[in-house]
Amino acid sequence: MMKLWSDRVLLPCGAAGMILLAGISGARAATGVAPPAMYPAATWQGQSQAVVRVLDRLDAHLELLTIPVGGSATYHSLSVGVEACVSRPQTLAADAGALLHLKDASDPQRPPFDGWMLAQEPSVATYGSPLYDVRVVSCAGAPTAPQAGPLPVVKAPVLASAEVPVEEGGDAPASQPGSASGGPVPLAPDSHNPIPLAPPSGAAPSLAPAVPAQPSGQPLPAPEADPGLE
Repeated sequence: MMKLWSDRVLLPCGAAGMILLAGISGARAATGVAPPAMYPAATWQGQSQAVVRVLDRLDAHLELLTIPVGGSATYHSLSVGVEACVSRPQTLAADAGALLHLKDASDPQRPPFDGWMLAQEPSVATYGSPLYDVRVVSCAGAPTAPQAGPLPVVKAPVLASAEVPVEEGGDAPASQPGSASGGPVPLAPDSHNPIPLAPPSGAAPSLAPAVPAQPSGQPLPAPEADPGLE
């Protein structure tokens, strides 16, 4: 039979060994675990820079521009201005949005783009230029307004009893069911106080109608004949 070396004790392996290991480990008392603290889903954190990706469709060149909030950058004939950049906190799903101002000097007939672009939802707002494709990658820099605020305070649940009874593998004594007065509930009636088989004299009157008493010594009258049977 194979043997296991665990915690400096030689233990048998197999079905019997598993039972022995389970008996040695014992049962642990349940403990309350607090859920992780997270920001609300609508919380956004401002940052001082925006990372924007520009694709030149003529030569398929990708350019990453890191633009400070309130500033602008130029890529060939395209001017990219950033008015705000916000991202979600680290405890939420990653996403970023930037308020951009885009203008192509080589295409004066096309109106400039002014609006928000989202990193995880790029199809919500796109720049309809046949020459350039602009996407928001992320936000960078120092935190700025708006602030995400403090995390909510989460309290761990308090269990009524953390002891495990002996019947369930623990060390705590089994709890006895109690009565309304706090004492044990008897499983059988007291032999000195038998259960009465008839209601006491002061019981409530019965709702069934009483049967009229017949005088003794007088026979019951014969039933009348049914004329329909004659």
